[in-house]
Amino acid sequence: MNIAEKFSKLSARQKSWWVFGLIAVFTLTVALISASNYYNNFANNLSQKTNGVVALPVVKELPFSLGLDLQGGAHLVYLADVKNIPEQDRASALESVRDIVERRVNLFGVSEPLVQINHSASGEYRLIVELAGIKDVNEAIKMIGETPLLEFQEMSAPLTKVVSQNNSSSEITLDANQNNSWKNTELTGKYLKRSSIEFNQNDGTPYVSLDFNEEGAKLFAEITERNIGKPVAILLDGVVISAPNVNEKITGGKAMISGSFTVDEVKSLVKRLNSGALPVPISLISQQTIEASLGAKAINNSLTAGLIGLLLVSLFMIVIYRFPGFLAVISLFVYGLTVLAIFKSLPIWLAFVLVAIMIGLLFYTFNEIKVFNGGVALLFLMIGVLLFFYASRSITLTLSGIAGFIMSIGMAVDANILIFERIKEELKSGKSISLAVDEGFRHAWPSIRDGNTSTILTCFILMFFGTSAVQGFGTALFIGLAVSLFSAIVVSRTLFTLVLGKWLEKKTWLIGSGLKQKN
Repeated sequence: MNIAEKFSKLSARQKSWWVFGLIAVFTLTVALISASNYYNNFANNLSQKTNGVVALPVVKELPFSLGLDLQGGAHLVYLADVKNIPEQDRASALESVRDIVERRVNLFGVSEPLVQINHSASGEYRLIVELAGIKDVNEAIKMIGETPLLEFQEMSAPLTKVVSQNNSSSEITLDANQNNSWKNTELTGKYLKRSSIEFNQNDGTPYVSLDFNEEGAKLFAEITERNIGKPVAILLDGVVISAPNVNEKITGGKAMISGSFTVDEVKSLVKRLNSGALPVPISLISQQTIEASLGAKAINNSLTAGLIGLLLVSLFMIVIYRFPGFLAVISLFVYGLTVLAIFKSLPIWLAFVLVAIMIGLLFYTFNEIKVFNGGVALLFLMIGVLLFFYASRSITLTLSGIAGFIMSIGMAVDANILIFERIKEELKSGKSISLAVDEGFRHAWPSIRDGNTSTILTCFILMFFGTSAVQGFGTALFIGLAVSLFSAIVVSRTLFTLVLGKWLEKKTWLIGSGLKQKN
């Protein structure tokens, strides 16, 4: 006899004890994740006070990822100069700018940077960069502003001025003032795959080796083919830094930047090019620094509001529904710890285990109350996939996200209210408490399903089509709603099943409103 067969032969109460044990382990795990710093402080203090006699194991602390409005940072606005970019190519060029700048600030070590393109009604393109928790704003501005603009230009008129010529490398170095004798090609830093430092085998001088992607290699081959016997200028930030003569068509996507460079200069140039060569020049037009103290105040106010809301909801549930309300408060406690744990970036294996337990217990509970079907399975699988996605990645908490979480606290007990009201209706019809509990959960499900499904669909709209602040609100609200199905149905029903007995049959006033069973 396998484990499943043995489990199926247990009584309903015995099964509930096994489920309760799994819920207890689950709750302990999410509690340690959510309050890891408090637990570790307690463990360390206890070990010190007992001279190491009582030494509790410490756990890895997983911090919350806070947004710009909570931990401070910089809000930067750049103006993109697109006058030299064909209108049909501007969208793709600006997307390249966004990706490159995002890569640069990631290299700077900024957590969850926000980089987005804004097209104003006046036709201006702006790049908005939010750097949360950054300590040196000026250094970040310098890094973004120094991102090089790499261009390749060909002659639009005969060459008239030569400063010097290096015969060994067929390279012509031009004066920067000669830029207006040149015209742009389609080849820019947008197509650069990587750059590296190389050394000339003849004299040991350093130069920059450029390696283009497939499309860039094709463009470079076309440029060199039509300019055989002529120079092709390489410009960095609008200045000609070299203009080698083209002796033959160059295939393979390889090019070089050489000149009177020191090793340090070449290393710096390679680093800048590898971190992203912008296809569009940008200039800083607005800078706003948000102090961390403002974020700390916002967090404190939000936590106070959340605690007040939690206490009021708990008080309401206990006063109105009495003993069931007390059980709902316990499930609400599990709910809060679970949501906070998901807000943190969990290891993939741990995120999978926690979500698997939640979805597995939902499947089991719905099968027990006989409302399990294909539609329910599809809904829970979809919720499970999304919860795993959010639990295994860092969610940046903002004020709007905290607002969504606080709002979901009230909605978390909505399912409990529907269930308790159905239980009261079943008791009024003369059913026993045990039967009324089963029927209450079963008959309340259609209302819970419809209400939560419509709200989840609204969350999807906010998450995928809203701005960053609206997305944060929608994400937090979705996570809260998804977890509330687990806490309200699985946790509450398990607790109900464990406490049911003859003692409660004689004290129906504990169910609420002094209801009495009919004979």
